[in-house]
Amino acid sequence: MKADIIIVGGGIVGSSIAYHLSQLAGAGTVLVLERDHTYTHAATPLANGGIRRLFSLPENIQMADFGLSFYQRFSEDMRVEGHSADIGFRRQGYLFLSDNGGAAQMEENFRMQESMGVPATLLSPTELSRRFPSVKTTGVDLAVLSDQDGWIDPHAALMGFRRKAIASGVTYKEAEVIRLEKAGNALRRAHGKDGATFEADVFINASGAWCAELAQTVDLKLPVEPMSRESYFFRCGEAVEPLPFIKTETDLAFRPEGQGYVGGVPDWSEKPGWNFSVAPERFNSVVWPALAERIPAMQSLKLERSWRGHYARSVLDYSPILGPCRGVLDNFFLANGFSGHGIMHAPAVGRGLAEYVVEGACQTLDLDCFGYRRILENRPYREKGII
Repeated sequence: MKADIIIVGGGIVGSSIAYHLSQLAGAGTVLVLERDHTYTHAATPLANGGIRRLFSLPENIQMADFGLSFYQRFSEDMRVEGHSADIGFRRQGYLFLSDNGGAAQMEENFRMQESMGVPATLLSPTELSRRFPSVKTTGVDLAVLSDQDGWIDPHAALMGFRRKAIASGVTYKEAEVIRLEKAGNALRRAHGKDGATFEADVFINASGAWCAELAQTVDLKLPVEPMSRESYFFRCGEAVEPLPFIKTETDLAFRPEGQGYVGGVPDWSEKPGWNFSVAPERFNSVVWPALAERIPAMQSLKLERSWRGHYARSVLDYSPILGPCRGVLDNFFLANGFSGHGIMHAPAVGRGLAEYVVEGACQTLDLDCFGYRRILENRPYREKGII
């Protein structure tokens, strides 16, 4: 098969790129190669779907802001044949808690966010308790609330992007790409596990936590590894006021979901690699105590479901790797290493990568700070505070 542009990976980032390419004149034919059309082990459907602007890097704030606006319009903009694309967009806010000595950094980040127009509020422990009486403030030095941020149903968003891309002329094919083939400083072919060969003028690596494996087949080193994270859905036995998406410096992260909550506490001792085996006992020994300590009403919980997904963790700086591999493989573009931020940044990255490919540079947002050059130069560009 031949196409002008091949995207390896049809998750939410790859599908956003495909959609945005389909909206730009001059893109040509676009082919998305996705290893599993059911997305059983893909990161997107297993994620919590948060969108927040509480970052320290201005570009991350801009990308999240773009994403928030995009998802707010998503249902109508992704309409296909009269059917809207409901993604359960819920603007219930984000709440960051400084409970591990990082109050000064949190306030510095807040000043940056404020200067960029993020509608956030700095809360003292007393103000936090008044606003959210179920939150225990012991050990909390400071909090930041961005009550216009929120979350979506990530699987619905993925399918919305995919359907709209297909309706706009993009082709999707189920194929597991096991290696790329280069000639000189350009890619020429992608080879599937079943022996199929795919040719294109431009290739885009959007293969999530598999991206480093794929890049290595053409001697391109990406500092990205799969990080397995276990998540839980649980119900609280007591009444709690509506809560935002809560993240703490001590790694607790959870949000409301239907009649319950989803979230967890990452295990940083987990070795990089693929692990889909759930360990619900960790909920009892680590997650439940952390929840009950911060929200005393959650001493009464019922765990209903556990699952694992994988972050594409950028080990250099936890920031994405975006754009062309200029001077190395001139027709190879990267959208990798989102370290858990792929859903919120997918709209901006989709637009940006489409502009890189068709117009030679990002027009909507300047994403050059996340380029591959910083990887070659070992030049981290990292978030400060809660990642």
